[in-house]
Order: sequence, then C-alpha cells, then structure tokens
Amino acid sequence: IGATLLLTHVLTLALALAACTGKGRDVGPDSGVAVAEPGPLMAGIATTRNPAPLGIGTAGYGPFGAPDSPSPFAEIYPATTRIHGMPEIKVVVLSRGEGFQVIFVRVDAVGFFQQLRRAVVLELQARTGQDLDQALVFGATHTHSGPGRVVDGGGLFDIIADKFFPEYYDRFVSALADTIQAALDDLQPARIGTTVGRCDDAHIDRRCEDGVDYQNGDMPVIAVERDGQVDAVVMSYAIHGTILGIDDLTLSQDVSGAIEEAVEDRFDHPVEALMLNAWAADMAPGSPKVPSQDGVADRPAGYDQMEQVGVTVADSVDQAMLDLDWTDTPTLALKTVRVPINRDVIGYPTGTFEYDYGAVYCDGDSDCDPTTTVDGLDSSCLPFTQEYPAPNQTVMSAGTVGGLTLITFPGEPGTLLAEQVMADVRAAWPDVGDIMFVGYSQDYLGYSILEDDWWQGGYEASGALWGPRQGEYLAGRAVATVAAYLGGFDLPDQPDPITPFDPAGYDPYVAEDAVKAGTLAVDVAKSYALTDTVTFTVWGSDPWLGPPVAWLETADGLAVSRPNGAAVNSLDYEFHTDLVPDPSYGDDIGPTARNFGWTFSMPVQRSTVGWTALAAGDYRMRVEVPVSATDTVDVYSGTFSVVGP
Repeated sequence: IGATLLLTHVLTLALALAACTGKGRDVGPDSGVAVAEPGPLMAGIATTRNPAPLGIGTAGYGPFGAPDSPSPFAEIYPATTRIHGMPEIKVVVLSRGEGFQVIFVRVDAVGFFQQLRRAVVLELQARTGQDLDQALVFGATHTHSGPGRVVDGGGLFDIIADKFFPEYYDRFVSALADTIQAALDDLQPARIGTTVGRCDDAHIDRRCEDGVDYQNGDMPVIAVERDGQVDAVVMSYAIHGTILGIDDLTLSQDVSGAIEEAVEDRFDHPVEALMLNAWAADMAPGSPKVPSQDGVADRPAGYDQMEQVGVTVADSVDQAMLDLDWTDTPTLALKTVRVPINRDVIGYPTGTFEYDYGAVYCDGDSDCDPTTTVDGLDSSCLPFTQEYPAPNQTVMSAGTVGGLTLITFPGEPGTLLAEQVMADVRAAWPDVGDIMFVGYSQDYLGYSILEDDWWQGGYEASGALWGPRQGEYLAGRAVATVAAYLGGFDLPDQPDPITPFDPAGYDPYVAEDAVKAGTLAVDVAKSYALTDTVTFTVWGSDPWLGPPVAWLETADGLAVSRPNGAAVNSLDYEFHTDLVPDPSYGDDIGPTARNFGWTFSMPVQRSTVGWTALAAGDYRMRVEVPVSATDTVDVYSGTFSVVGP
C-alpha cells in the first residue's frame, strides 16, 4: 500500500482502538482498581557539561575531504581543537508525583539514539528504583559540532558519527543520569505557563527541490516559575543547528546554544533555557537584520550569525512570555511507545527501495525543479548490511504538558511533514489544543520528508534510512502514538525495548603527563580598545581531564556577570578556546609527556547589540586548570585595561 494510504490505515486502526478501549475504562472507583491522584506541581532543574574531551570527533557531516587533525580521541572524523559554547546536558523535570511527570533532557548532539536512551533509563532505574521510560523526553539540538562516537553501529554509522568510543559512552551515560538525578533532587514547588509564540525571521527554507519557499515559525514555550520568579524556559523551534562546519574543528552548541544564551540574558537573574529542535530538516539558520554597532573585534566566521539568530529568537520569546497561560495544577502525562520499521511494515512493493537492511546517501542530481523527479533515486543508495543494519524499530512519545499536547519524532522531519502530523491530530481530535512538536527526539532515523518530495532528490532525501516512504510512515505512527496516549492503550505491534550498546572490555584511557600544567604561558596585554580581542595562554592538562575554564573578573577579584547575573566564563559564547599540544598529536600520537597550551580569546565588543561587552575599566582573568580527575589549580593573568566608551 502507498504511504498516504498506510498513514490512513494506521490512523483508522488507532482511532478504532481508542474508541473501543477508552482512557481509564478499566480503572476507577467502580472497578476496584486504585487510581493515583496527581499531587502539587514540583519542578527541578540541572545542567552539566558534556564529558567529551576536546579532540573528540564530531558527527553528522561525514568526514569526506575533512582536514587531517589527529588526536587520541578521534578516529574517522578530524579531531576538534577549539571550544565555542561547550556542549551541555540540560534537564527540566515537571512532576506532580510518580506517573504524573514529564522530564525534558536536552543534549548538544546531532541526534539522540534509542540505545543510549535505554541505557540511561536502566541506569536511573538501578540508582533510584524508578522506571522513568514513560516520562523521559530526550531532544538533540542537532549541532554537527557536538561529540560523536556514541553509536556502536559499525558500517555506515561510523561515517555518520565516527567509530564507537566505549569509555566516552560510559562517561556520557553516567553524565546524563547524573544530570537527571540532580534535577529530580532539585524539585521545588512551582507553576508553569504555556503558550505558542512565533519567530519567522531566524530561519529560512533551505530545500529548493520542493519548489516551495516556505517556513513555519511556530514556537511553543513553557515557562517554569519557582519561588516567584522564572527559573527555566523550555521552547521548541525549528532550526538546523549547523552554522559551523566540520573544517572549523570546533566543539560547540552552535546556533541552539546562542539562542539559549540570548534568551537567558533577557532576565535579570539566572535562568536556564532549553531549546528543543522541531521540524528542522529544511530550516537553515537565517541571517536576520538586528541592531548592530561599529568598532568591534574580528571574529571567526559564523559567530556573528549565531548571535543575530539568538537575539531574534529572544525577541520572540519576550513577546510570547506576555501571553503565558499560568497554572499550578497542569496535566502532566506521557505515553512512550516502540514502533517497528522495515520494508514490510512500510509497505514497499517489489522493485521499490529494495534494501532489506535500509540504505542512505541516495545519490541523484537535483535541478531544484519541483516538476521533475530523479529517475532511479531509490536504487542509487549506500546499503546497510546484515551485519550492520539500519534500526528496525524506533521510539515515539505523546502526552500533555499543561496547555500543550506533546508529540515527539525520531529524527529530522521536514516542515510540511510535521504540519501533516499536526493537521491529522487536530482533524481526529479537534479539541487537542496547541501542539509542541519535538523532532530529533527519543531516537534518530535521519531525514523524513513527504514521499513526493523525496523523489525530487537532494540532500534531505539522501538521509532517510528507510527510503521514500519513511517520512509518511513515521507520520502515521506519530498520529497513532497520540491515539494510544489519548485512548490509554498500547499499540498492538510494539517490539520489546532495544538492548543498549555494550561498552565493556575497554582499557581505560590514562591522561598524559602535562609538563607545565597550572602556569601562565602568555599573559594578556596591558590595554585593549573596543576593536581588540583579549587573548592569553595557559599551560593546562590533557583534555581528558576537561578544559581549563577562564573566568572574567575585575582587577580586585569580583566576578563580571552577563546581563542575567551569571558569571562570564569561557564555556559560554563570550570566548573561544584553542588547544595546541606540544609535541602535536600529528608528530607524536602518544602517550607521551606534553605541554598543553590553552589559548583564550574574548572580544571586547561584538557587532550584535545585546551581548556581553567589556565596559571601560580594569580586569583580570582567573583560570581553573584541572591537574587530576578531582583537583584544580587557579592561574591568574595580569591586570589589563579596557579603554574607550
């Protein structure tokens, strides 16, 4: 059957099951089965740094033609050498008691794979005794400058995400569980406000093949208030998180982190912003016109664009915050299901996409004319193999968070496909209300676009792991997941949860001896003008121990703050940090004794108005340098002056 007919079939089945089951039909006061009641609303928040070492390979672009940049932490992909907005893990827990909670986990990664999700669920169950499978929503920002090496898929997955690094995977699972546990431990009385804002200017339609210059700027927002002030903002917005390229050799949150920092700095106190990505398969970052200023420092390519996009989205969040619908008794519920995916369940006829184990990178010339298709596109793909197959199942969730219906999607949906899902949900349930659609969530199956669009070719079509009908098949399954949630039933063909990757059996990495760790290598200059960049170098340690962190202080040792009161430091967007080992990894991959030169660069002023700039005055830098897994030493720069207005 065709993909559109399949969608109708799946939706009809789901509606029939919903009608005959009925949510809560077999529980309640007349059934003798106790029904838990939701308690008061509590919210918890936590953030940690991703434990990836600088030098790790990234994910997503494919390493074809990439520069030669070796390190002990990269295999196929080039090693990263710079940090600009260190990747993070952010968690917001909304809870009215066990069974009435939604846990948002936002991760700087190209995608979040179901095996990793399952590993975190099992780790949390071992620690807490709770099975949080039904409550957790993992969302990737889709930065291609986030660390890879967490997929033990072999074959084509090595091209997508670099070779599996078991010890880093272990660290990452632990860090995710630690952050979620910290947010659960942080639960405090709360209320939430929900609305749907709009931001049309921060992204653009990058897909020429469909012939439609079109975008959807809807931006659902959840504000979390505790003790009378907003402590967190969760939003869903469609923007491909890829301003930086593989040649930049940078670990970065990319444009998503810049959006979050710009939103946070609209408050007069520290706030945690979480940007979950939506239907961003065809939504590139825009170059919006925003207030700018002359007399600024030169910066690496892309940094100004990140900040322009960030300011634009922050303006829209400001406006949306005026329309929040507040409550301290929200509905909090989530249904998580497993969904099979293969040629048979998708319904391919003989002669169409004949890859039993999936395929990707389907290569065909595209002329960007929507009236033409690419002949033989489905027979020019790189096949997955029986030994290293594409996933044959995936994970989806649906639920309610206050005034929003939540729908997740496993990978990169196009705008028109996501709109089809939301339209079908609204047609089936007219009172469903506002929808928060979260893509790149719970699992990753590459690109999903409409079937007719797939045959136009182009980059987005090449990235669907299960071919031309993947998008519309998953769209139907997303609607069926909503039906299962609203009807209170399980889908009849759910596979068992997938087995996590097994990282056992590796030899632990031993940090190399850092010869001059904890000393100043090159000091700051005595003074800087508005067009200058403050730079200095510290001898640090092996990046396996984590990067040294620079903190901007006044000359008398007081922390300098961003507009929201958070201290300015080199993990955020005020700095970029470069690592130069001596001897270089290219000359001696090691292990050996080395000098690790970490150079920090902070522009005095940026071109985009609203970002942290240094006022005239006297300053210094304090750098926390890790010298072991548990110990740091402080290194201080000399005092420097900023002159000018």
